[in-house]
Amino acid sequence: MGPAQLHETDVAAFSASPKVRRVRSAYRLVTWTTPHRLSPSCRDRVYGLLTDVAGRTFGTDHAPYWKARKENRFFDQIAALSLILAPDGEIVGWGCYQRHRFAGRRVVYLDVAGVLPEYRRDRLAARLQQSFLTYEILLRNPLRPTYLVLRTQNPAIHAGFTKHFGPQRVFPQPGRPVPPKIQQIGEEAAAHLGHADSFDPRTLVIDDALRGLADRLYAEPPASTDERLDAFFRERIGPGGAFLLVMRVGPLPLVACLVRQAARRMPARLRPHG
Repeated sequence: MGPAQLHETDVAAFSASPKVRRVRSAYRLVTWTTPHRLSPSCRDRVYGLLTDVAGRTFGTDHAPYWKARKENRFFDQIAALSLILAPDGEIVGWGCYQRHRFAGRRVVYLDVAGVLPEYRRDRLAARLQQSFLTYEILLRNPLRPTYLVLRTQNPAIHAGFTKHFGPQRVFPQPGRPVPPKIQQIGEEAAAHLGHADSFDPRTLVIDDALRGLADRLYAEPPASTDERLDAFFRERIGPGGAFLLVMRVGPLPLVACLVRQAARRMPARLRPHG
């Protein structure tokens, strides 16, 4: 049985129509902004697709995880869901997020996401996040900061957000205390996720992030290019734990990030020079 695929005729058959747009010319992003409207049979189809691509992405069995998400009414919790399609229709990545208010602040919780290893060189995860953040921060909340929250075991994800937004906006950071407001947002987010008893707001560590659904998320421990950050992850979290990253991102930092990304994608001869 080959990898899961989704073609134009399949997309048209879903009970809730997704938006389809091209990214990096050859790939398509299929996004449901009203995923709660999907019928039971369509939800089952998507669960199967997600189970397949998640298992191939992380190299472990994700069937128990998606079974639990299904039982907890996954599609009624999320605000948007995207699938990334290769030119032949193969599903090579996915992502989704939730909207909340924690500690009186507007929060976008980046739920689950991944891209198959062989497609990461095309920066598809960055394009997916860009799509989500542009919509939620620039279009829906352009006048005030939005707090981004996500669970991760991957120091490369931490390093990416820190590079984009700066260490003063991304928590936790090695050698720096977590501010009280960030701790409050973390506590409420952890409680919402069912981790109140295993969350330490001073470190933003969740001890049982996998909740016994799997021994580990990744077949091999992920790493970044920052040895200090990798050591920070190894020392603070175990195989079943994770950091709860909390980030304060307003419109201006996001626009600056998008401009830098666009400049890097330009041909060298067209880039502005100082």
